[in-house]
Amino acid sequence: MSKRKVSERAPKLDKENDMHISGDEGDDMDVVDVDFDFFDPKEIDFHAIKNLLKQLFGADHELVNLSELADLIIGQPLLGSTVKVDGEGDPYAFMSILNMQVHKDKECMKQIKEYLLSKCKKNQAAFDQLSSILKEDSDKHVGLLLTDRLVNMPPQIAPPMYKMLAEEIEWAVEDKEPYEFEYYLLLSKTYKEVAPTVDEEEMAAPVTHTKKKGKMADSLLFYFHPEDELIARHADLVQDFKFTQATSVADSKRAFQDYGIAPARKLIVVHKSKMANLIKNLEEAMSV
Repeated sequence: MSKRKVSERAPKLDKENDMHISGDEGDDMDVVDVDFDFFDPKEIDFHAIKNLLKQLFGADHELVNLSELADLIIGQPLLGSTVKVDGEGDPYAFMSILNMQVHKDKECMKQIKEYLLSKCKKNQAAFDQLSSILKEDSDKHVGLLLTDRLVNMPPQIAPPMYKMLAEEIEWAVEDKEPYEFEYYLLLSKTYKEVAPTVDEEEMAAPVTHTKKKGKMADSLLFYFHPEDELIARHADLVQDFKFTQATSVADSKRAFQDYGIAPARKLIVVHKSKMANLIKNLEEAMSV
């Protein structure tokens, strides 16, 4: 039995009116009440966690050995959570943290470190700061915080997941486990809206081989996970970056408006001294 089921401190999120499922076009929206339960990562969750990691790293997922990364997450079940409905099926969300120093010789960790440093090279101050934080011979450990969820999951699941992770880290440190982190490193999913450049007359014109790119609607940056915006306010280092691999503009938002989205990522690094207040702010801002 999972420790989530026997621990009185493990919350159960009873969501009402946050998950909506619509019927046929034109029907009224149906309200679905959903109970989310939190569990430890298990071997059976391997493929689902790997898919969520693929979603997290986006177009650059092939640059990281995600199978090895998923194995590391599953290999430390006492830290981290998955979210399921009725305890069945694949997890809809996950959160875990890995010690970058302890796993420094793993291929996936080397790849992630090299990847993030490469994204800071155009910002010398950020590159120097991150290089110092990620020094292999440093006695100050860094926690790689990995988390993602399906797109229709309510953001209110985030605060209890962060709170549980903080408690688990505290318990692990009491047991002399290597989870006393100096810094927490988070990869955040972001996007900008992109306006189409093809008007109705162009749509009606004969097809040519010329392909026009969309243009940014404005300079505003949006977060896929709203809690990341609050986390970024506590950050010691923030660095926005684009994917290395080519990516096309997603059309998902065009079902509701005229803009597509250009996905990107943000590196957020938070010092341990800010984590307790950060989690408190998350609970206050995103209470159920």
